[in-house]
Amino acid sequence: MASVRSALLNTQHKMRSRQITIRDPRAAAVFTQSPLRRILLQFAQRPRSIAELARELEIDLKQLHHAVTKFCRLGLVEVVEERKRAGRVIKLYQCTGERYFIPSAVAPAPFSRGLTREMQDAIERDAASSVEGMEFWLDTDGRVSGRAINARGATFTPLDSWRILRLSKARVIQLKRELTEVLDRFQNDSDARGDVYLAHVGIARRPEHVGPTDNPATPAKAK
Repeated sequence: MASVRSALLNTQHKMRSRQITIRDPRAAAVFTQSPLRRILLQFAQRPRSIAELARELEIDLKQLHHAVTKFCRLGLVEVVEERKRAGRVIKLYQCTGERYFIPSAVAPAPFSRGLTREMQDAIERDAASSVEGMEFWLDTDGRVSGRAINARGATFTPLDSWRILRLSKARVIQLKRELTEVLDRFQNDSDARGDVYLAHVGIARRPEHVGPTDNPATPAKAK
């Protein structure tokens, strides 16, 4: 009976969809939370047990079990194999699809909202101990400039740099491409021995802006 059960589960595993479109807002919510979607997609390539993944990700076993139970309930993960042992059987889980597509209209929040909040909290935390204050002035072209004044002896200061730019569509495309290339280069050359940093680059239209663009690319020192 156990072998029949295992064969049935393996057959279901082989029939996994290459891509699943998510229609349930509750399932879509999983993908708007960075920790949850990271856990979920660890089951995408091959069957894994909860204990194995808990060791690999250094996550509390009870916490991980709760997340996987939720994934199963939402149809994102399923049991594909059961291995007998003394005591409880070991269940191996795998994603129900190789990829998931989540329409923006179904997602209850922007996919980056969690990381955006984490970034803001991290900047405020680091700035509290490393930034003495901000300095602002008006340049000769009537543009507002600003810069952070680092605290004396600060060993690390967060990068919280903003620019208001007036660009053609071609230049916007170029800027996006070059910024992405820089992030990709540093991501692919990551030093395994280094600290972990959260980096973010964003470009969005500002349709209500009037007048000169503040914060020039190379602000002059205040006089």
